[in-house]
Amino acid sequence: MIFLGAFISLLIGIVLGLVGGGGSILTVPLVHYLFGTSMLLATTYSLIVVSVASGVGTLQRLKSKQVDFKQGLIFVLPSMTAAFVIRRFILPEIPESFEVAGFQMSLEIIIAILLIGVMLFTAIRTLISNRRPSSESATTLSILLFGILTGLLSGFIGAGGGFIIVPILIRLGMDIRKAVGTSMFIISIQSAIALMGDLFNPQIAAEGGIDWVLLLVITLFTVSGVLLGTYLQRYFSGKILRRVFSIILIAVALGILLQKLILN
Repeated sequence: MIFLGAFISLLIGIVLGLVGGGGSILTVPLVHYLFGTSMLLATTYSLIVVSVASGVGTLQRLKSKQVDFKQGLIFVLPSMTAAFVIRRFILPEIPESFEVAGFQMSLEIIIAILLIGVMLFTAIRTLISNRRPSSESATTLSILLFGILTGLLSGFIGAGGGFIIVPILIRLGMDIRKAVGTSMFIISIQSAIALMGDLFNPQIAAEGGIDWVLLLVITLFTVSGVLLGTYLQRYFSGKILRRVFSIILIAVALGILLQKLILN
């Protein structure tokens, strides 16, 4: 089972290296369904993996000057704050089971619904986006608001939010490669800060915490995939990559919907 997880992690890393975001969304269902963790703990694994993988991707792009630290810091400040608040103060207060308007809800269901929504949105956005530098500049207010949005998503589902970050950076006039590099810089810091909130979450401790051997395997193969994906970026058509990636996201989202919300 761990060999299959390692192979899938490699593919996730390649996606992250190629498109600068989205791959981390697949880490949550990988850990949850393949290794049987709760959705909450799976988001913790995802945050660790994406933080390390994005950090490596950032370092890899420094020599080619594909990271804009100034714009990245403007974006990451609100995003990491929102992500930390969610992990530290909101998630620990959500009961395992509760009722809303006659419907039985749980933290698992909330994370699953958000994950499905983000996957489908990302798939559609990836398909229709041309990712060209825009003549219409993003305002500082819009950067702050989108920073908060990506932080909220990171906090709840463990995703980096590259599908939001990259288009905004392109609206700032960056080309696709610089937008991807800067996105990785933002995601690495945002995810690392979000993880600090998990240190105080009793639900994660009650589940037995993190399997460090499993985490090491997943992280190593994801990082290897990032390095490979960054190298392969120059050889593949962006249009084909977006289509394949979108199809994978839609398939996984529908699978989660069937298993989590219908079969259960």
